[in-house]
Amino acid sequence: MKKLFAFTISLAISFCFLILASPAEAGTRFGGGIHYLRTLGDIKDAPEFDENAVGFMGSVLFTHTMFRLEGAIEVIPDFGASEKTMFEPQAYAMIGQFIYGGVGIGIGYLDDSWQSNPFYALRAGVDFFVGGLDLDVFASYRFQKANDLEHLGSDDLDSITFGVLIRFGTR
Repeated sequence: MKKLFAFTISLAISFCFLILASPAEAGTRFGGGIHYLRTLGDIKDAPEFDENAVGFMGSVLFTHTMFRLEGAIEVIPDFGASEKTMFEPQAYAMIGQFIYGGVGIGIGYLDDSWQSNPFYALRAGVDFFVGGLDLDVFASYRFQKANDLEHLGSDDLDSITFGVLIRFGTR
C-alpha cells in the first residue's frame, strides 16, 4: 500500500508541473477508448484462462512541447475468463507528438486486493490531432509477473496490447 501511495503522490506532483507549463506549449486532454490485451506467457495449468482480454480506458494526457505524461484507468471485465473485473491504474512518460514512444507502470486490482507486483510497459503510438479531437492509436509490451495468480502454472503474464483512445482538449 505504501508503494501505491508513493506512486500516486509522484504522479500527482508530475501532473502539477505540467499544468504550470506555458499555455502556448502545453495542453490537457481527457478521453476514453478500448484496449486489447494478449497474454504471451506459457500458461499450461489453467486451460480455462483466456489469454485475450478487452478493456475500457479512461485517460488524461498532459503535453508540453515534445513531452507527454498520461494517467489512465483501465477496466477489464471478466479478466482471464474469471468472471471478475480487474482495475488497472497506470501512468506513462513519453516523448514525441505525432509519433511517440515511452515507458509506463501500472498495477492491477482484482478480487478485492492489489497485485503484489506492478507491470512495466514500453509503448509506441501515433497521435492524430484535428481541432479539439485527438485520436491516439498505440501498441505496448507489458512485462508482468503473475505471483498473485499461482493457479496458472506460470509466473509470466507478459503481454502485447493494442489500443485506441479518443480525447478532447487543447494542444
